[in-house]
Formats: sequence, structure tokens, C-alpha cells
Amino acid sequence: SKLVFCAKLSEAGIPNEVITGIFSNISSIYCFHGQFLLPELKTRITDEWNTNPRLGDILQKLAPFLKMYGEYVKNFDRAMDMVNTWIQRSSPFKDIIQNIQKQEICGNLTLQHHMLEPVQRIPRYELLLKDYLKKLPGESPDRKDAEKSLELISTAANHSNAAIRKMEKMHKLLEVYERLGGEEDIVNPANELIKEGHIQKLSAKNGTAQDRYLFLFNSMILYCVPKLRLMGQKFSVREKIDIAGLQVQEIVKQNAAHTFSITGKKRSLELQTRKSSKTKRDKEKQACKSCSESFNSITKRRHHCKQCGAVICAKCSEFKTFADNSRNNRVCKDCFQLPSATLCISGSESAGEQKKKIGMEKQNVWGVENSIFCSHLLFQEKGKTWCKVWVTIPKTEPLVLYLQGGNQDGRVPRSIPLPGYEVDFPHSGERFESKYVFKLSQSQQTMYFSAEDEDLQIKWMDILTKAAKGETQDSNEESNNP
Repeated sequence: SKLVFCAKLSEAGIPNEVITGIFSNISSIYCFHGQFLLPELKTRITDEWNTNPRLGDILQKLAPFLKMYGEYVKNFDRAMDMVNTWIQRSSPFKDIIQNIQKQEICGNLTLQHHMLEPVQRIPRYELLLKDYLKKLPGESPDRKDAEKSLELISTAANHSNAAIRKMEKMHKLLEVYERLGGEEDIVNPANELIKEGHIQKLSAKNGTAQDRYLFLFNSMILYCVPKLRLMGQKFSVREKIDIAGLQVQEIVKQNAAHTFSITGKKRSLELQTRKSSKTKRDKEKQACKSCSESFNSITKRRHHCKQCGAVICAKCSEFKTFADNSRNNRVCKDCFQLPSATLCISGSESAGEQKKKIGMEKQNVWGVENSIFCSHLLFQEKGKTWCKVWVTIPKTEPLVLYLQGGNQDGRVPRSIPLPGYEVDFPHSGERFESKYVFKLSQSQQTMYFSAEDEDLQIKWMDILTKAAKGETQDSNEESNNP
């Protein structure tokens, strides 16, 4: 069906660069399945199964080609933006898309739904292969190849899952956009819907309550009036209030409980909720632990330190540590400045029972005996300063690089699936004070590492290059860790 969209748009005279921008390398993916993967699986199952009942060898051989999905996933956000832009600005484009979507081959699904299918494909392969391994006898000759295939496919699935999460956020924005009748252009990757719900607006004249609806985004509030319609537009936007400069204040009224006011640059509103939103924890902790400023639900929101659990504001939780899948965790200043000696790498017991438990777990995960290779390196991302981290490739995950150390000690490690990355020396225009620098790069992401000496630099580059190609270190080739 996606090729149907490509063909019809091309016939209608839509520029080739637009079609390529939307569908990326979908034709190559289609050819890979139609000419290689599906024919081999079909031949094995229909003609050869009685003499060679295996699938793992085929999947392992062809798994590296699944990297083609990586290019599609990387382009996915830009492709969605391009579709939305052309639908809004080009009536012929919009008409073509709507006509194609009505065809039986499209299954009454939108173009956006079809574009999501390749992103979901790799996670589906992963689930099918896991199910296959569960049913495979332990002594099966296919087990080793199937397990190897699962490792390669699981790495590719991590990238697809991240794109799916972004797509789910975009779906929420699209739903709100439709409920607003297209009055506000909110479909933007920078926008995030935080909360929505009914609320009462108190009249300034006589204090009567009027039904209203609020959409709270990360950058604005949409103040809406409900519309009594069964189909189509559900709300009409009365006011758009920027979060920047917004003031929120509780109001004490004898005849109106749970009231507060929000004051923007252009308008002030008195609002009332049905019940108090304060929990017992909120009542006990009215102010930020670090700066002692009072919280409110919009401009001074609560955050929790992921290390000690303290309730802090956004300003006081700007200190961030690496978390899994390259996400950042907020921590308070006190935890950010904790010396690594008190945390888990040394297994110290001085930081309490929780840190002792983490320390025991980390010793098992990060120990030399459980790693293909590990050492301390200096680490830097573009625009940031160098920091010392502990870097390891576990034996249990030979295609994943883990970072832990420096300011990240004792927190959740950062994991980097290596297949698809390029390992190289910095080019001539990149100058560093540190010696023995090498880099990992993929698409627009680049990470730099600095080793203590040239031998360690070359060793890491060799191991990372193999892992980036989907090759694992044989047990008899495992390196001596420094």
C-alpha cells in the first residue's frame, strides 16, 4: 500500500524530493523482503523443512540487512512533519492522499498509519523470534543461530521502539487538533500534552460557574469552551496563554472551594476545580527542598530527585545524569555532587542500605570478569564538557556499550546499541586538548572518547568496530582488561 502512495503521488506530479523525503528507503526495504527474506523463508518451510527444520541460520544471515530500517526510523519524524505540512498547504496533495486512503488496498487506514508499519516491523520480528525460541527444544540445532539472530534483531528493535513512543505523542497531538477543529496548529514535535480536563470558570460579574476545558502543554494553555456536537469539533479555543511569564495563585473564597487564578500577559482567569488536587505528600512538602520556593501546578511544578527522592523544582533539578536508552534523569544538586567513592563502583556501605544494594548489583554487572572489555575513558558529547566514565561491553550483551561513572555513579547506566554506528578518529577540523581521541557517530549524533594511551585507544576502536558491524567477540579472543 505504501508503494501505491508513492506511485500515485508521482503520477500526480508531486516533486520527487518530497516523495523521497516522506517514504525514505521504503522501496529498498520492500525489495529486501520480496527478493531475499520471504523467498528464502518460503523455500525452507515448503520444500526443505523435512530435511533442514531451521530458521535461525536464514535470519542470522539476513539480520544485518535489517539496518535498512534504521535509516527509515531516523527519517520518520521529518517525514511525518512533511506529510502534515503538505496536507495543510497543498489541496491537490491532500485530495490525492484522501482518494488513495479510500481504496480497498489501504484497508481504510490513513497514510500516517501505513508509514508507522515499518517502524513497528522490527519489534514484531523480535516478539515472534522470542516465541519461536520458547517453543524450540533445548537440543535443537537451530537454537544457537536463533539466539544469535535475536541479539541482532533486539538491537534494531530498540531504535524502532523509541520512534514508536514519539509517534504515540504525535497521535495525541493529532487527536487534540481534530477535537479543536484545526483552530490551533499544535501538531509539532516540540509540543507535548501534559494534562487536559474539565474545569469551572468563575464569572467576574456574578461569580457563577461556567463549564470550560483546559489543555495544558509544555509551552502553553488552551482555554476552551465545550461544543455540544456528536461529531467533529468538540471544543472552541477562547484563549491561548503562554506558560512563559504565567502566574498562578490560590484564592480563598467562602462560597467557592478549590479556586485559583492564572494570569498571563493578556488575560487573567479565576478557575475552580471539583476537588483539591493536593495529596498528603503535597501538603507536607509545599516548597522546594533546595531553594524553598513554593510549588504550584503550572509554573513551579514538583520533580523528584531520582537518587534520593527529594521533592525539588525544575530549576533546582537541572542537574541530570544518564539513564537507560540515552534519557536523562533529574537529580538534586547534593546527589549530583556526591563523590564516586561513596557510590556503587567501590561497593562502599557508607551511603546506606539502598546504595549498598545498588553497589552489589553494579559490581556484578560492571565487574571485569563479566565484561568483554572495560576501562575508564573520558567522554564528551557535542557542546558539553569532558567527564570521566566507566565504559564496558558486558558478555551478556556483546553489542551494547554501557557508560557509568563520574557524575553518573550510582545512577541508571546509559546504554548504546552499537550496530549501525561508525567508529573513527576525529577529522582534521576537530581539535581536542585530550589525546588519543576517537568517536562514535550515527546520523547526527556524535560521541567522543579519550583513552589514557594509544594502546587502549586502538583496542577500544577495534572492539567497537566489530560490534558496530554486528560481530561479537569470541570467548577465546576476549581481551585482557586494563
